[in-house]
Amino acid sequence: MTKLRNEYGPKKYEVREFLFSFFKFTNIVGLAGLKVSDYIAWCKDKGYNSFEIWENHVPTVFEQLKVIKSHKISYKVGDILNTSPDRTDTLYDLDYCVSTLYMKEHIQKFKKNFIMTFSTRIGIQKTIDTFFSAREESIISKKERSSPIAHTMFNTSSGSKYIFVKYADTSAMCCFAKIN
Repeated sequence: MTKLRNEYGPKKYEVREFLFSFFKFTNIVGLAGLKVSDYIAWCKDKGYNSFEIWENHVPTVFEQLKVIKSHKISYKVGDILNTSPDRTDTLYDLDYCVSTLYMKEHIQKFKKNFIMTFSTRIGIQKTIDTFFSAREESIISKKERSSPIAHTMFNTSSGSKYIFVKYADTSAMCCFAKIN
């Protein structure tokens, strides 16, 4: 979808296309950002038809409220920590865009089927270390892959598998996707 590609930037769009391909659900709980209509349309193209959109930033709430009335969604104002973290057939799309340093509670809350996006302004290794420390997991193996986009597969001490992708459009970012 061109509108979402323009909002995200080419790298972020490519990363999201790749990561969403690992999830085949109909429900999504997420942080949609300013372009909520474009986000919903893009997710519908991916097969999602039930939405719970959260927003905590008041200026963004006002912008989103202008357009969401034309969509059948559940809209929540507040911290996404207040959602139920363990629904079946649901992807948690958590585009935080802040560093992992102060997100321990958010990182711990969601147990499965999520994509978390963070800034890497604290550095890649510190971002990774902080993320897995918050989850109380140790990396037991990692495999670098270059196709279809550069990413790292992590296996952890809890038996979990994650995909990690770093990218930069306007700033250095990364995503962690828990795929099991």
